[in-house]
Amino acid sequence: MKKFLLQAERNLISGALVLLPLLVFFILLGKVWKFFQNYGEKFAHFLRLDLVLGKYATDIAGGIILLVLIYFSGFLMRLAILKRFTNWVDEKLMIFLPGYEKNKKEAEEKLLKRNHEPKPITDLPILLKNGNFWQPAHLIEENENGMAVIFVPNAPAHNEGQILIVKSEDFKKLAETSIASLDNSIKSFGKGILSFK
Repeated sequence: MKKFLLQAERNLISGALVLLPLLVFFILLGKVWKFFQNYGEKFAHFLRLDLVLGKYATDIAGGIILLVLIYFSGFLMRLAILKRFTNWVDEKLMIFLPGYEKNKKEAEEKLLKRNHEPKPITDLPILLKNGNFWQPAHLIEENENGMAVIFVPNAPAHNEGQILIVKSEDFKKLAETSIASLDNSIKSFGKGILSFK
């Protein structure tokens, strides 16, 4: 009975951790869509699309406004000040929305595949041999002479640390681990690293 209760507790916690980011995502998506629907309704009424398309005019006009805004935001992202602001917003969302960074990385990877851009083979998670212990790090570059450039982050800041040049035999690659998982673990002072492969 005790084993069953422990299993049930684990399942409930795991289920909550899976559903919480999805719930937050859909709530935000609903609020964003409602915002664009309001403007879509005014735009559709202004162009008299509601007379032709009926109740669907609001959704179509709202969707068009959203697509145009996203398209022009792509141009604005080339401005350095806006890019810094967006990065700041991303950092805050990573703190307050569980699973945000993982979902963002997955979306970026899907966009890279869709655009047929090659996925970078560098910046892989590794464990660096440092005396009698192992240290989590990023593999940045490796050459055929057996040398590698690695980045060793300082916990909990995953984007601050040291750049080292080491021999390839001094580290092991974590082929089944993503950079996002490694960075999340570093932010939480190494929690979960023992299960990385």
